[in-house]
Parts: sequence; structure tokens; C-alpha cells
Amino acid sequence: QLYDHIRRAAPTDATILVHGETGTGKELVARAIHNQSTRATKAIICVNCAAIPETLIESELFGYEKGAFTGANTSRIGLIEAADGGTLFLDEIGELPLEAQARLLRFIQEDEIRRIGSVESSKVNVRLICATHRDLKEMAHAGHFREDLYYRINVMKLELPPLRERGKDILELAEALLKQRCEKMKKPLMHFSPKAIQAITTYIWPGNIRELENAIERAVILCDRKEIDNELLDIDLELVDISQIRGRSNDFDNRPTSINNNGSAERKDTRNKPSRANDPSEDLSLEDYFQRFVLEHQDSMSETELAQKLGVSRKCLWERRQRLGIPRKKVAARTNA
Repeated sequence: QLYDHIRRAAPTDATILVHGETGTGKELVARAIHNQSTRATKAIICVNCAAIPETLIESELFGYEKGAFTGANTSRIGLIEAADGGTLFLDEIGELPLEAQARLLRFIQEDEIRRIGSVESSKVNVRLICATHRDLKEMAHAGHFREDLYYRINVMKLELPPLRERGKDILELAEALLKQRCEKMKKPLMHFSPKAIQAITTYIWPGNIRELENAIERAVILCDRKEIDNELLDIDLELVDISQIRGRSNDFDNRPTSINNNGSAERKDTRNKPSRANDPSEDLSLEDYFQRFVLEHQDSMSETELAQKLGVSRKCLWERRQRLGIPRKKVAARTNA
């Protein structure tokens, strides 16, 4: 759907708002739109609004005339003017000061800018793409972002899903990035070990694509054979969210698990069978769900199998046992059972 929206929006001059968490590839989307537009032969100017000091943002965007302020020894064009005929990408537009927002609004409405210290305005032909990880609508209601500017830039909104919501795409992305890095570093093509695959698909990736890319690059640098193990990826499996076990609930007892509004795991019986006497009627917290699963299955599963089903490392399983006070059954006891 995202690719389809990019394809449809690119040939137009519509202002686009790209929304997504940090590291999901917002600038890549902006460049894809520019490259598929009629402006592809012109420049795309990328500006990180959060990286420019508040006192300099207006002069950077709009430029200034000689003598406009102390230190302005020469005239200078702004980044908007530099993008004339092409595309201007404003990343993290939610960090833009309110004063600069007012000037930007006029640029969007009138297609003209006025340098600081100038009395004349000049026309520009620029396609605007904005990006943010913030909720601009909520910021507008709170008075931290101009509401009129929000509706001006929100003509076409593209939502980038975080990596944790990409399902099986994660492994395909990882393999594509691995191939790229091997070619770039002129190393033989490598592959992921089963443990590395488990780590990649169960880790929640708070840094999204950027974190995945960096982890793979580090692994390629350090790996001296063709198989990359999870240790080289330096993934802390203890950060894996236990809530992911809801996706494996059919492996547990063939009953799907959902997460309700208060963050607890709720078990639903879709087979219309009477619940067992020891099934609690109330919702289970994630810790309770973890504890119950271990107690119900430790007689029939090894520690490795338990960890794999829960999507955690054995070390993480052991530490949670200690914290929750769940004793590990002896091998003999499991055999007798």
C-alpha cells in the first residue's frame, strides 16, 4: 500500500507528510517520491529541523541579505531557494519553532519567500515533503504546532510501520541488507544461523531499520566465516517483549491470545469448549502468562524448547524463573512425569 501511494503521489506536486518512528526510513521515502516525480533531474534538499539551532533556522531556510544582522557580511540564499525547481524535504518538522512555522506557511500558500533583511519577495517553485515521528495533530491542539500549517502539509499522509509490525518482512529486509553489506565490504556472501534468525525475528528493534542495518554491518565486519550467529548481531534477547508470545499462543494450547486495553493478556476460547476448572476467569498479566506457561509445560519441554516457544534466550528464561520464584524441575522428575 505504501509503494502504491508513493507511485500515485510522486508525479503530482502535492505536499506530503511522512509519519513514522525514528529509523523507519522516512528520508528514503522522500527520495523515492522525488526520484519518481517530474523533478527528478533537479535537486532534493534535505533539512533536519531538529539539528539546526532555533536562532538560525529562519536564516537557514529563507536566507538573508547583507547587513541583516551582525555577522551577515554577504547575502546568502536559503535552503528553500536552493531547492527551486526541485524538492525540499523537511525532516522532524515538529521541532520547527512557531515563528519559522508562520514564515513557512506563507511559502506554502504563496510559493514565495522573503530573505531576512529584504523588502522584496521572490517566487520559488518547490515541492515540499515533510516528515515527523510526533503526533502533529495533538501538538496543534496543545498549541505547540500551528493548526493551519498542519492542515497545509497534511495533504497526503504516508504512514511508515515500525519494524516490529513488519512480520516476516524483517527477515527479508535483514537478508537484503546482509547481501548489500557483503558486496560493499567485498566479502563472500554470508547467511544467518538458525539462532540469528530467531534473534532477528523476535527482537523488538526499538531503533527500527537503522538499528537492524547497524547490527548487520557490525556482524559482517566481525564475522570471519560464512555463517553469522546471534552473538555477532549483539542482540539483547532479554529486551524481547513477552507480549510476542501471543502470536505463538496456538502452539501453547490452541487458544489465541489478545492484549486488551490495560495491557494484560486475555485468552479467548474460539472452539466453544468448556474451560478447564483451573482456568482463571480474569485477564492474565504478561508475567502471569509467562509463569503459567512455564508451569504447565516444563514437565514436557526442555529449557531450550521453553525458551524458543517464549521467544527468549535461555539466560532470560533462567533469570525470569529466579525473579518469579519458579523452581526448575529435575530431569528425573520430568522423566517420571
